[in-house]
Amino acid sequence: MFRPVIIIPCYNHVNAFAPFAIKISQVGFPVIVVDDGGTPSQSRKLKKICAAHGFNYVHNPKNGGKGRAMKIGFNVARDMGFTHGLQIDADGQHNAADIVRFFALAEKNPNALIVGNPVYDDSAPRARRIGRKVTDFWVAIETLNRHMPDAMCGMRVYPLEDTCVEMEHLRFYRMGFDIEILVKLYWRGIKIIPQSTRVIYPIGGTSNFRMLRDNLYIFLLHTYLCAIMPIGIFKRIIRHGKRN
Repeated sequence: MFRPVIIIPCYNHVNAFAPFAIKISQVGFPVIVVDDGGTPSQSRKLKKICAAHGFNYVHNPKNGGKGRAMKIGFNVARDMGFTHGLQIDADGQHNAADIVRFFALAEKNPNALIVGNPVYDDSAPRARRIGRKVTDFWVAIETLNRHMPDAMCGMRVYPLEDTCVEMEHLRFYRMGFDIEILVKLYWRGIKIIPQSTRVIYPIGGTSNFRMLRDNLYIFLLHTYLCAIMPIGIFKRIIRHGKRN
């Protein structure tokens, strides 16, 4: 049985999320919004938006980063009986209309991780493009696979059973979350399928990314993944052998 749900982590992005929520509601799938320790005023507004659209609102009192918000969302979704969770950012960068295509691909490949391959327009900052290329280089090394899709795109469909198990072994829950969970699910033997999707950077949009702090955080993540890569690749080979 294929039971999909949309999971949206949100940290003080109410102004951007309010118009985006309208687009999400029009897609017609159940939605779980995880409020990751927003300020009291932001949380009140977010809860009202969710109520207006029939979204499930989950409040995490203390900000724990995107990874912890998604861990809460994954577990809530699994406990509600959903089989697949589509992660999408609350800031409106992603194309809500692509959700249907992502879920259709996931239904045909229920054991795979569907990963967004971003198609940027001119609004994408040059520094962010360069940073993504650097990360993709290191992910290719960590997986011994130069065909891995974009490692930082925030739009994906996760098979919840395997993902909830792997989330218990994560170490980097903030800006490194998207990278670490991708690599570790690959090591787990999960098939990775890319799906193109339009990504924009809205004028006047705000980001929780902090250049110095988060680039250092991602550097430490890649150091960690490279250090344990032989174990991860070995586990993938073993799992692949058992499946065959």
